[in-house]
Amino acid sequence: MLNESLGSWLRAAITGAALLAVSLPFASANVRIQRSAELELGTGRRSFVYTITNPDGPNMIAAYEASPSTGLLIFLATYPTGGRGTGRLVDSQSPLVVSPEGTMLFAVNPGSDDISVMAIKDDGSLALVNEPVPARGVEPASLALKNNLLYVANKGDAANPPTYSGFFVEATGSLTRIKRRITLAIGDNPTQVLFTGDDSMLIGIRFGSGGIDCFSVRSNGRLRFLSELNNQRGPFAAVFNSTAVNRLIVADARLPGASTYLVSEDGSLSLADAISNAPERAACWIVAHGDGNRVWVSNTGTNSLSLYTIGVGGELSLAGTHSTATFGRTPFEIALDPEGRFLYQLNIGAANQSINALRVTGSIEDAGLVDIGAIALPERSSPIGLVVATP
Repeated sequence: MLNESLGSWLRAAITGAALLAVSLPFASANVRIQRSAELELGTGRRSFVYTITNPDGPNMIAAYEASPSTGLLIFLATYPTGGRGTGRLVDSQSPLVVSPEGTMLFAVNPGSDDISVMAIKDDGSLALVNEPVPARGVEPASLALKNNLLYVANKGDAANPPTYSGFFVEATGSLTRIKRRITLAIGDNPTQVLFTGDDSMLIGIRFGSGGIDCFSVRSNGRLRFLSELNNQRGPFAAVFNSTAVNRLIVADARLPGASTYLVSEDGSLSLADAISNAPERAACWIVAHGDGNRVWVSNTGTNSLSLYTIGVGGELSLAGTHSTATFGRTPFEIALDPEGRFLYQLNIGAANQSINALRVTGSIEDAGLVDIGAIALPERSSPIGLVVATP
């Protein structure tokens, strides 16, 4: 069950996509899974893809290795987080993040209201670092990591308001809580926290109330409120343009489409650009290419990925949309490998949960993507989060 403030429109989109998924032929899916199981991993630097299985019970991270030449995935194993899942969908971006060095993984446990830290070994296996740490809120859903700071957005419930809370990250991966936290209003439904491009400020996105928050990050890790922008249409998740650190690009689920916001030096926020992508529906998850010229948005309601190009002035243009329905229904989070060659898409549709691999072509034709193949997720998964790590 999704957070009540998410709205019936996305519930209907997910339900409809799930029903369609049941009717998909399983033969082709089995062939794709077999291809993944038989792939040659090749040589070179190894990359691994991780997702949180989030069952109704002990939580796990599912690990896959990516072929450096083809991008195809092979399943490695599942690793316990020490926390619990909910068995329900969680509407958020970045419930799973990886350190810049690719050696530490940070994951939420929404069923036990805590955060796990996992060490990533050279072979892609994971080892739990200490016991999970309380998230200081109900249903942790999104993480933001920069240097030695980790922040979490906790969704809350009908009795407990959402919160933003922070932690210091030690070199060993241990977490130490930062005093004080930001308390939001019940129903705000925060779907993401993320750092600004220069790491000096933290952005929080409140999908339930259509708001965007901006805080400065003090040297002691505490947050100081700078500004908020309310009554926006449907901001769900965002990325910063790597070549224009003051431009926040937002997947707008209710537009549906994408918007650009400017973040000034004093933390004030302003809408700069918006582009609709109807008839696509539920434009929720987003990822940016490192070249600063492209972002992809995952359209959960219509099983597709849209490519938006970024002009020299920061303006957005819709370059095209690529249907991924053949390889999985109800797409959630998407992630690029560090070199920007392959894009991975988490599909949570009933009876067809998978991770789809796509090759980035460099053109704008068909949204600059070519499907490679999908691999199934462990049984009883209600998957959330997707990251690529290259230790």
